[in-house]
Amino acid sequence: MSHTVHIEGPRDSQAHSSKPLDETVWRPWLNKNLLEERQRAAARIKAVTWTCIGILIFSAVASSYILAPYVSTYQTVVRFAIELGAIVIMFESVRTRQYVFTALFATIILLFNPILPTSPLLRSWLILLAGVLPFVAFLVWMKKRTRTASTPVNSGEVLRTEVANRNGAV
Repeated sequence: MSHTVHIEGPRDSQAHSSKPLDETVWRPWLNKNLLEERQRAAARIKAVTWTCIGILIFSAVASSYILAPYVSTYQTVVRFAIELGAIVIMFESVRTRQYVFTALFATIILLFNPILPTSPLLRSWLILLAGVLPFVAFLVWMKKRTRTASTPVNSGEVLRTEVANRNGAV
């Protein structure tokens, strides 16, 4: 004796099945989301870069006004912040295959190393201002790259048109 269980589904199985994927709607939607993610990533990188530039300029101006008991804390915080920013931008430059920037930011990482400091930051405004140059160069390169990058032709408009055509609301 067999104990087979038969499950009877609805007679009209097409009514409950999902609709097939419409490539004309999917592609523009995918392109739109990819473009938005690239814009968000570029905004994060720009924020890190501008923060590092601000810290370096502020440190160059304020380094001679730091009181003696706070010098070591000041130098550690500045070095750590610049090192973190340089690491983020170095990984971004590796991802985009810009090896010149990778080498520049690796040098910044070595120069501003908080664990094994190479030179004191106190009253060395020239080193601090020189540290701004790679960050500014990276911003200029990013602006040039975003201008020349090919973007999808208004993917949001394509998506709305395709959905309207699909729904018959043209």
